[in-house]
Amino acid sequence: MSTSDSFDWPITARDTELRTLRNAVQRRGGALLVGPLGVGKSVLLATALRRAADEGRTVLSVGGAGWSSGTRIRGFGTLTECLEAVRPAAADGTAADRPLVAVDDVHLLDTAVSVRLHRLVAAGRLSVLAAARQDAPTPTGIDKLWVERLVEHVEVAPFDRTAMDTVLRARLGGHTDTATLERLWAATHGNALMLRELVEHALEDGSLTCADGTWRWPGLTRRPGKRLSDVIRVGLRDLSHEEHELVQMLAVAEPLEAEIVAAAGLSRAAEALDLRRIVTVERSRSRVRLRLAVPLSRVVIASRMSDLTAARLRREVADSLERTGARREDDILRIVTLRTEAGLVPEREQLLGAARIALRRREFPLAERLCLLALQEEPSDLDTPALHGPVPDSALFGADLRRLVTRVVRDPEQAVPRVRAALLLGQVLVGRDRPAEAETVLKAALESGVAVPLDEYVGAVHTRVTNLAWSLRRVQEAGELLDHTVAEVGADRAGLLHGTRVLIAVMSDRLQEAVALGDTALDATAPELPLAQSVVPTVAFARSELGDPAGALNLLNRYRDVCDEWDTDAQLLANSVSARCSSLLGHLRSAAEALDAVHRYDPGHGRPVLLQALLDRCRLLRMLGQSEQAVALLRGAIASEAAHEYPVTSAWPLAQLAGALAESGNHSEALRTLVEVRALRGEVLGFPISEDEIAYESALVLAYTGDHSSAAAQAVALAERAGAAGRTVRATNALLLAARVTEGAAVRFPHRALLRAARTAGGLTRVLADYAEALADGDGAALTDVCDRLVEMGALPLAGEAAAQAARAFRASGQHRKGREAQAACRELLPGSGVALPPWVEADTRPERDSASLTPREREVAVLAATGMSNRDIADRLVVSVRTVENHLHRIYHKLGITARNDLQRGLDKLIGRPRETNRMAPLRLYEGGSEHVA
Repeated sequence: MSTSDSFDWPITARDTELRTLRNAVQRRGGALLVGPLGVGKSVLLATALRRAADEGRTVLSVGGAGWSSGTRIRGFGTLTECLEAVRPAAADGTAADRPLVAVDDVHLLDTAVSVRLHRLVAAGRLSVLAAARQDAPTPTGIDKLWVERLVEHVEVAPFDRTAMDTVLRARLGGHTDTATLERLWAATHGNALMLRELVEHALEDGSLTCADGTWRWPGLTRRPGKRLSDVIRVGLRDLSHEEHELVQMLAVAEPLEAEIVAAAGLSRAAEALDLRRIVTVERSRSRVRLRLAVPLSRVVIASRMSDLTAARLRREVADSLERTGARREDDILRIVTLRTEAGLVPEREQLLGAARIALRRREFPLAERLCLLALQEEPSDLDTPALHGPVPDSALFGADLRRLVTRVVRDPEQAVPRVRAALLLGQVLVGRDRPAEAETVLKAALESGVAVPLDEYVGAVHTRVTNLAWSLRRVQEAGELLDHTVAEVGADRAGLLHGTRVLIAVMSDRLQEAVALGDTALDATAPELPLAQSVVPTVAFARSELGDPAGALNLLNRYRDVCDEWDTDAQLLANSVSARCSSLLGHLRSAAEALDAVHRYDPGHGRPVLLQALLDRCRLLRMLGQSEQAVALLRGAIASEAAHEYPVTSAWPLAQLAGALAESGNHSEALRTLVEVRALRGEVLGFPISEDEIAYESALVLAYTGDHSSAAAQAVALAERAGAAGRTVRATNALLLAARVTEGAAVRFPHRALLRAARTAGGLTRVLADYAEALADGDGAALTDVCDRLVEMGALPLAGEAAAQAARAFRASGQHRKGREAQAACRELLPGSGVALPPWVEADTRPERDSASLTPREREVAVLAATGMSNRDIADRLVVSVRTVENHLHRIYHKLGITARNDLQRGLDKLIGRPRETNRMAPLRLYEGGSEHVA
């Protein structure tokens, strides 16, 4: 890519703005571009000018806007010089006859020349294209241009995620994986200048790489380069001393509470920086906090700061937090972290206390650093070699960890705290999805012979057992360790380990056994707190999967009074399962409200504590017609690399994202995401519950993209697997999907027993079972009844589809009047549902397309080729030969009626329907849905 192309590639997502500018120049007096620093106003202005010149307009540029050698644009140093040289059009001429004057940074003009420009435009003698910074006052003449509607006022916003994906594909020539897209969004918030510089920097330093045709970026892994740093500093020029101090303080210690800023005497600086959009203000209840507006700037500023300055600022913020009383748990964690980073390492107990808080908050990298610090105390005996801490992700990390944990220290007082730190580190490593290292640490610590508190010992055994069974697949060894430990400590003192046994049964898809084990443990005696909080939520989850949401709710309600005494994770899991059961009983809206509250942190500051709760929440949002909100939540979760959590695998949120994208109309992106899911499933082993959830979303994407037969076949196979395991809810959903995309033949007779069993669950599951059977029978009256019940529950998208299916069934049976009534009901429901009818319902109103005969493999090849991947890359990605890829492409070209690779995207759009155009939105705050870190 040439230098000019490298500079201009962000313009590829500005088609809407360019059309607006062209219309404004042709029909009015021009346009004024307004936006924050770095959104791409100058590049947009230059592109519009070049296109106008190519169309034959007389274009004059002031200050270099749009001018370059070889163009037909005349350049001038000042607007006064330009107006002296220009020959205005006749007053009775058309807008197309007027000379076009372009001025960048129009806010820098003086009043007199701006008034002169206004008069010429008002008289119809000139057209103008100008750009101004949003935070800068513009001179009188410029204001009058748009106030009097002589020119179009065009606000240029940062890119949304869809636009970012477009410009990245233009620059990289291929697909960017979802996590990378979210990391780039988190770092830049869609700022075009920052995005361009960051991508070019990542390409230069080799951190943005292409593997199997997909571009991936792990985040900023090293100090930013000079150009990237200098570009960011341009936006921070002309700061006062106080403003500079506040920016530096935010870079090393954000977020900062307003009272800390006030105590430092920097309130006026904060107000000025807020007006310039350099900082953003977050409000949560009575708490007001400040952050840097562009997260990437935090990394750059901190990397260019003196170590002494950074240490001083961290100490000052830590002292201020301590003076305010450190009222919140996260205040304690911040104080310890800031002092540690300032070189003031706290006592081991303080480090471990902070590490436990970080672990509860799912801040695993921070928790790991604190645990390692607690393990790296220098021995008092000077003859003993010093302990040098292991380096995470190094080749010797596992061996170094074992040495740290197993080393015998002469002072016996150090043995207990050191082993306790190791046990905590093992839990952290499990959370970071590093199972082998976690097993190294936990095995060595548990077998050290050092006595630790019973609750910590039992908790560590629970972590080790689940890690062995889930991540390392050593299920038999996990069971033997569990039996041995229960016998060692006594069944009456095992507490949490009874929950471990139940959890392993759930992970192994033995749900009936899990319920029986849990009921036995709970009925044996009045359960103590560790036993209840480990068993009750897991058993309730198993009951809900088995189609007994009422029984699950009854179990949870029995312990409602003591639930407040449980640890936070157990409380949140119980609340999440409770909301899930409410939704299965048909109370969708109240369940969605309950799941909205299942967060660890205040909105805007952290990520959801439980991925399971997030997935349930997104599933509900989709049923309520809010697929785009679900997409935003899932993107944030994927980018955050959240906790390792049973039974959720890393492919599960990605699969649900693919399904939500398909429902929201982004079919091409859904297919690309599904390819990512399949690649990830090859790397990470799953368990039946997670695998079936992924299979459902895969079938749904196939259905939305036109491959109804494959979707139905996958859904029926899934229903049979889930039904055999007793998972009534999943089996019913899968059968319904198969029935929705076919005429019912695939589910007519063999699966009646499954549907009858589902009816006993009641609530939503019964309605869905009735829906599937009504589709199988082609019963319009039953479908109308299903529609009414879904409306009562709030599931408007599915209700609208049921009404459309009822209309089709009535027409097929000759009941045309009832068909028209059902179709009218469908039309009334759709505006409130937030989504359009799925393509398989609309298919009977459209002629069949030959292209619908693309096979699933051909679809994969077509999608990957359309992103710019070479045949070799596609072959490596799909594990086939290059010759096979070529054969697939030959058949694809024939079926889509195209002759060139460049036409693939157009052919796919025709095949699966063009994505619904979404409104470009202002940047969402990073902290409302995703990670609070840049990388």
